[in-house]
Amino acid sequence: MKVDKKRGIMLLESFSKFKRPIQFEGSIVVGIGCEVSDLIAKEVITSKGCSLGNISCKKVFLAAFSTFKSIKAEEVRILNGCVGESITARVVRIGKNCRIAEIDAETLEMEGSSRIDKINANKIRCIDFI
Repeated sequence: MKVDKKRGIMLLESFSKFKRPIQFEGSIVVGIGCEVSDLIAKEVITSKGCSLGNISCKKVFLAAFSTFKSIKAEEVRILNGCVGESITARVVRIGKNCRIAEIDAETLEMEGSSRIDKINANKIRCIDFI
C-alpha cells in the first residue's frame, strides 16, 4: 500500500488482500486482482478482476470482471462482466454482461445486455440494446 498525501491518492498494489476496512480522505486506486473487505473514500478506482466488499464514496469506477457486495455513491461506472449485489446511487452507468441483484438510482444508463433482478430508477437509458 502506497500513500501520497499531497495528491490525496492511496494505491493498493496488485494481488493484495485486505481483511480490514480501508478508509481514506482522497482517492483509492486498487490494483489488479485485489481482495478488499470495505472501502470508504471520496473516489474509488479499481483495476480488472477485483473482489470488493462494501464501497461508500462519491465516485466509483469499477473495471471489468470485478465483484462487489454493495455500493453507496453519487456516481457509479461499472464496466463489462461485473457481478454484485446492490447499488444505491444518483447516477449509474453499466457495461455489457453485468449481473447485479438490485439497483436503486435516479438515472440508470445500460449498455448492451445485463442481468439485473430489481430496478428502482426514475430515468432508464439503454444504449446498443439487443
